[in-house]
Amino acid sequence: MAELRAPQTDGEVLALPGFDQVPRLVRENRRRIEHAAARVRIAGRPLRDLRQLARREALALANSPDRSDSPDRSAAGLDPDAPLLLSGHQPELSHPGVWVKNFALNALASKLGGVPLFLIADSDTLKSPVLRVPSFDGNEPRSARLQPLAFDAETGEVPYEDRRVIDPERFLSLPARAAELWKNWGYEPLLPRVWPRLAPSGRTLGELFTALRRDRERAWGCLNRELGVSRLSQTESFRRFAAHILSDLSRFRAVYNAAIRSYRRANRVRSRHHPAPELAEGEAPFWVRTASGRRERATGTSDLASLRPRALTLTLFARLVLGDLFIHGIGGGKYDEVTDAICRDYFGIEPPAYLVLSGTLYLPLPVFTATADELNHARRLVRDLHWNPQRHLPQGPDRDAVVCAWVNRKQELVSSEPPKCLHSARRRWYRELRAATERLRSVVAEQLRRAEAEANRLRDEVRANAVLRRRDYAWVLYPEDRLGRFLQRLLRL
Repeated sequence: MAELRAPQTDGEVLALPGFDQVPRLVRENRRRIEHAAARVRIAGRPLRDLRQLARREALALANSPDRSDSPDRSAAGLDPDAPLLLSGHQPELSHPGVWVKNFALNALASKLGGVPLFLIADSDTLKSPVLRVPSFDGNEPRSARLQPLAFDAETGEVPYEDRRVIDPERFLSLPARAAELWKNWGYEPLLPRVWPRLAPSGRTLGELFTALRRDRERAWGCLNRELGVSRLSQTESFRRFAAHILSDLSRFRAVYNAAIRSYRRANRVRSRHHPAPELAEGEAPFWVRTASGRRERATGTSDLASLRPRALTLTLFARLVLGDLFIHGIGGGKYDEVTDAICRDYFGIEPPAYLVLSGTLYLPLPVFTATADELNHARRLVRDLHWNPQRHLPQGPDRDAVVCAWVNRKQELVSSEPPKCLHSARRRWYRELRAATERLRSVVAEQLRRAEAEANRLRDEVRANAVLRRRDYAWVLYPEDRLGRFLQRLLRL
């Protein structure tokens, strides 16, 4: 996979390979899997049979395209040989660059006469119950800041499938608390229109956020089937897949860890947690859902009924067993290089290709004109005025004899630096060099003051733009018309 970088231009979408390559990718993936399906066995069952079972189970359990809370009773009528396109994400308040996957999934599956299935990663944890909101005061760049607004109490990391609202009052009051921050944005965001007005009852945060997202998708014409990973984990096909890995854990662990180490070497990654931690002795690539609603690391003896896949294991199952093409974001596209290696080295299969998709849509907020390049140039000028003032002195008759003498003296000192072994001589030389520089610096003092003031102005504006032009703000902070137009473009692929 080529180097993956998020788009920087407002409204830009990144697709690697391009959308026009998707029909070919699906054909090649299906042919590649079919070639291996007869010889590769998982839990004693041919891969072909396991794939057919996984598809039937997933579509039977998936929510219907037009309702968020009902299994899809129409799935039985689907063509079992139709392409199955997949994508997925945590049920969080994601940014538009993530949301483009849902709309492209819908459009590409329709174009191929296939089925779009979105996997809700509700087995992942809510890291923090906080919405980050930009705030600023008029044209003062120093006022721009990122304001964290909690929508619930902190409880530690709990999987979305078990995370319920702890503080209903704080949850319901979020739009009112955020209104003070957007009063000078020039528009009203979606948040007050879509946020629940009644205390949540009997629903998890993952279900609440999924319902908000699906309501918008239905309004904008995006109708995907959806399935929570927690429910996918209960299927016979997934349990067979997990049982196969647990029964051969020592070998799988060796391949898994080798793939992670290879990725780190190739990408010069030092972190032991990226793209995932290596598996310890006896540890399995799954989570265990505990009775308390938390999750723990699985082992080779864990109960299959309690297992949930980790990120790499989920996409391994989705790409190899369940679907015909997976649409990743940038992060998933990078870490699935590890999954590619596992496919090759453990299952002996050339991995199915996947699509990487992301986009950038900025909030329509005012921004300042300063750029990072201008700031770097201004800082270089300040440093040069400070350490090399002789380069910025007036030329010609405006330069007096005293200044010329100091310029000449500094040039002599620069050209006659003593060897490092002569410590006393070097100390004297350095004192004289500093004195000459300070004397010349006094001549350009006003230039230096103006340059520092300009550098400070540019610094403040660049810092403000870093707040105002973030691409990862939650979709509820966007105006409906701008966000809708951006996403609906993907339905016309």
